[in-house]
Amino acid sequence: MDAVFEVNRRYRDKGSWRDEDDQFLRWIRGPLSAGIKNTGGIRDLSFEDSSETAALILVSNDDGVSQHADPWKDALDVSGGHIEYWGDAKAGVAYDESVQNQKIAQAFERAARGNRSAVPPVLMFRKPEPGVVQFCGLCVPVRFEVGTYYDDDGTQIPNYRFHFAILNVPKVPVSWLHERALHRSDAAAPSEWTEWVSSGTITRWPLGDRVTDTSGYRRRIDREERVVSGQFRDDALARFEHQCVVTGIEESSVLDVAHVLARSDHPDLVEDDENVLVMNALHHRAFDADLFTLDDGQRLRVNPEFDPGHPFLRETIVARADEAVSLPPEVTIAPEYLAERNQSLAWA
Repeated sequence: MDAVFEVNRRYRDKGSWRDEDDQFLRWIRGPLSAGIKNTGGIRDLSFEDSSETAALILVSNDDGVSQHADPWKDALDVSGGHIEYWGDAKAGVAYDESVQNQKIAQAFERAARGNRSAVPPVLMFRKPEPGVVQFCGLCVPVRFEVGTYYDDDGTQIPNYRFHFAILNVPKVPVSWLHERALHRSDAAAPSEWTEWVSSGTITRWPLGDRVTDTSGYRRRIDREERVVSGQFRDDALARFEHQCVVTGIEESSVLDVAHVLARSDHPDLVEDDENVLVMNALHHRAFDADLFTLDDGQRLRVNPEFDPGHPFLRETIVARADEAVSLPPEVTIAPEYLAERNQSLAWA
C-alpha cells in the first residue's frame, strides 16, 4: 500500500474498514488483523504480538460535528506547529483512570525520562464535518498539565491537556504504521521522527526550525516587551500598501508588523518607522526565527539549514534566495538596523 497522510489534506471516513471507499480506518488497518476503533477521540493501534500501543491516532471534532456537546476545546495550531489536545474525561470517569488518557500520559512520561524509543508516533486528525477527516501532522510529546471545567450541574471535572509539537513531515506513509505494528520496525519512518527518537531534537512544522532543548520547545521570555500600538500598526500597513513584502499577500487580517531589531532588545525602536516591515504571520514567524533575512539591498538571504516542509515556504523563501523584495517608494529600512541584525546571525 502506497497510501500517505498529507498535512492539511482531507480523507474519506466511512466509519468502517470494510468500506472500499474509506481512506481512514481501512488505510490504517491495511494488512493488520485489527486496526483502530471507530469511536472516541483517542484511538490506539496495537502491535500484532501484544496489546501495547504501536501508534496513537487522535481525532478532534470541529464544533457541531459530534452528536454530543464537547466542553473540551482543542487548539490545533497547524501553521504554528503546535497542538493542545484535551484528554478523555467526564463525570463518573476520573481523568487519571481513563484507559485512553493513561496511554497518552504514558507516552509523555516515557519521553520525559528520555525513553523515546518506547514512545508511539502520534497522528493528529481533525473532523471538519461528518464523513471526513483532515490530517494535522505527525506529533511528538512536549508537556502535559491538568485543567478543569464545570458541567451544567456545577460539578468540577479535571482533565489532562496534552501539548504536542508537529514534526516537519509533510507526508506520513501508512506502511510505516503497518511495519511498526507487524514487525516493530521504524525502517520506513520519516527521518524527523528517527532524529527525535535518537536525540530529542524537534524539527518543527512548517518552517523546519530545530529545537534541541528537550525540556520543551516553547522558550520562556522573562524580558518585558513593548507592545505596538494599534495606530502605529495601521500606519505601517498603510505605508506598505497593506501588502506582505515577501509574498504580496493583501489580507490585512493576517498581516503583522515585523521588527528588524527585536522589540525585547530595542524597546526604543518599537515604533521606529525604519525598523519595521510588513509580513504575513507565517513569514513573520520565519523572520523572527532567523530563517531568513534581508541584506542592505533588500535581497532575501536564507539560512542554509532552512528546509521547510510547506511548499509555500519553499516557493516564497528558499526558491527566491538572493532575489530583492519590492518596497513602496516611501518606505525606508535603516541600513544600520539591517547590518546589526545580520551581524548577529552566524550564517548570514
